[in-house]
Amino acid sequence: MKHPRRVVSGTRALPWHGWMAGGLLLLFGIAAAFDHGMSLALGEEFYRASGMSEAQVGYFAAVPAWAIAGWTLSVWGGLLGAAALLLRRRQAGWLFAASLLGGLVYILYVLVLSEGRQAMGVLWMMPPVMAAITALMVRYCQRLVRRGVLR
Repeated sequence: MKHPRRVVSGTRALPWHGWMAGGLLLLFGIAAAFDHGMSLALGEEFYRASGMSEAQVGYFAAVPAWAIAGWTLSVWGGLLGAAALLLRRRQAGWLFAASLLGGLVYILYVLVLSEGRQAMGVLWMMPPVMAAITALMVRYCQRLVRRGVLR
């Protein structure tokens, strides 16, 4: 027999997998926001301190503003989307969608229009993997809205 879902304040409670996904993505988002902020604030100094080669430092220092804007939207949309999910806000889906859009803009530059794959080394798959996870989160949030979990 299936147990009824607990209802809190007129909405259903966030299921355990929502807490797990939201928590993990919030932690990842905090790390990504730190990396983003330090990259913008310190640039080449931060890249060198992170262990990048001179070729990598040169590549990332020359990323155009429109690709940085995509990266910014990706990072902050993901972080805010995770926080909104944990707070059971329906805006979580829109924030994850904005993050996905920003991620796709960044992927366009890094993996299609430039030599980013070589510059990123073994981490070149991170942007597409995060875009896939973010796309799944958009769908997941849509389901939670339909079920009355996100308000």
